Amino acid sequence: MSGYSKLLEDEIFMKGETKGRLGTALTILTDMLIELNSLELYYQKPTTKSVNPSEIVALRTKIEETKNILHEALRSQG
Repeated sequence: MSGYSKLLEDEIFMKGETKGRLGTALTILTDMLIELNSLELYYQKPTTKSVNPSEIVALRTKIEETKNILHEALRSQG
């Protein structure tokens, strides 16, 4: 997830704490949707495949980081 830390820092600098965190969270979610779409297409092929655990762990990490960013943004609002 450290790949997004520079983006988060830049977004906060340019847009402020709340908007920067929310913008970064949306970027991460968009990246996750692209990755999930790719996985979905891959696993729709007729051969039998099992889900690669490393892909699941990476997606779960992104989801948790996104939740943390959104929680921080909401906390700073109230």
